[in-house]
Amino acid sequence: MIVSRTKQRALGALAFAAALAASPALAGDGSLLKIGDKLKITVFETMDIPNPGAGEKGAEAAAAVTQAFYQRVDLSGEYSVEPGGTIAIPLFGAIQASGKTLEAVRTEVGAAFEKTFGRRGGVTVGVTQRAPVFVAGAVRSPGAFPYTGGMMVIQAVALAGGLEKDQVSAAQAIEVMRELERRAAIRDRLKTALARKAALLERQGNGGANPALGRLLALAPDGEVTTLLAAAGRVARLEADLTAKEDGTRRNAAEAAANEVDLLHKRHAAFVAQLNARGERLKTIEALYARQMVESERVADIRRDFIDMEARKREFEVGVMQAEFRQGAAKEATDQANIRQKLSVEKEITLLDVEIAAAEQSLTTSLNIVATFNIGQGEATMQYQIVRMGPSGAQVVTAEETDALEPGDVVKVMTVRSTGRSERVKAAAR
Repeated sequence: MIVSRTKQRALGALAFAAALAASPALAGDGSLLKIGDKLKITVFETMDIPNPGAGEKGAEAAAAVTQAFYQRVDLSGEYSVEPGGTIAIPLFGAIQASGKTLEAVRTEVGAAFEKTFGRRGGVTVGVTQRAPVFVAGAVRSPGAFPYTGGMMVIQAVALAGGLEKDQVSAAQAIEVMRELERRAAIRDRLKTALARKAALLERQGNGGANPALGRLLALAPDGEVTTLLAAAGRVARLEADLTAKEDGTRRNAAEAAANEVDLLHKRHAAFVAQLNARGERLKTIEALYARQMVESERVADIRRDFIDMEARKREFEVGVMQAEFRQGAAKEATDQANIRQKLSVEKEITLLDVEIAAAEQSLTTSLNIVATFNIGQGEATMQYQIVRMGPSGAQVVTAEETDALEPGDVVKVMTVRSTGRSERVKAAAR
């Protein structure tokens, strides 16, 4: 039977409607999509195929066509809203989805189809999975949980196993006691390091305030500070005595070298005077020899003595140079020792600063650990916060149990205690 073009289109529309019914329905609440949502996108295409037997049935039958309706499996499938807020469909590229409704996304996909193929297609868009809701804080089982429409804070907390019971177990109390002992040991190390630094700064004698001493006075009572400073002072005095002895030895060596140089200079000057006198005598004898008033042997003896004295003069000069070198070496050794002592003190102060900073950081961590167990604090009340990503970034708002959640929200459950200390917590701490 030949079916008219109009009737074929009607049948095609019915088939398309059936395909829509089989796909995820469009959300009618106008909620906006979020990063992490999963979408089911189905793309349909219709094509008019001429009837093969139309040429034998007359003009009316010649106009009849068969309208084929099929799904584009290369474009259809499940897509996730990526961190950038887009979905990536083959041939269409990245399409913005975050912050839009399903209808807006369907319209954009249809427009991309028409732009790519030059003809219209049918598109259905549905949500198969929303971004999960995360619950953190004072709950039994923190984690991520599937989002359902109209979910409230209290429902998310229920999925996380409910609120953590307000109790302090014996194991927690033991852990706190251990942490308190560890904190006491850290404080002792910190006070010892501060006392040592205060003693070194005092040893340097730079004048002015001693910051390490001020911090130590703020950390320990006066009696303990006195004991710590006395112990650190004894060590500093022993080091100072050892340094003084080493400095004295080096000073003595430098003074001995200076005395040696002075003595050699005096001897050298006296010897030069003798040499000059011997030279004058040699000239006189040579003049007498020229007038044949003395024998040649006498002149030769005096000349040999003069040559020997010149050789001894050069030995004197070498000895003076060696003594001056020893004097310079002794002075340089003294200067280098002073510099090394200053560097040693500065290095130790630097290491103490690192140790003090590490101890203070450990104290802060220890305080946070003890606070986590809520030992020594009063009765608890629960507070809720919602961390929600918006166009301008993450926003944190205080929430109530009945506040509605959105996909991707993070619910923070916090325990706030009063300043009073309950008897039950005291017993657990004991």
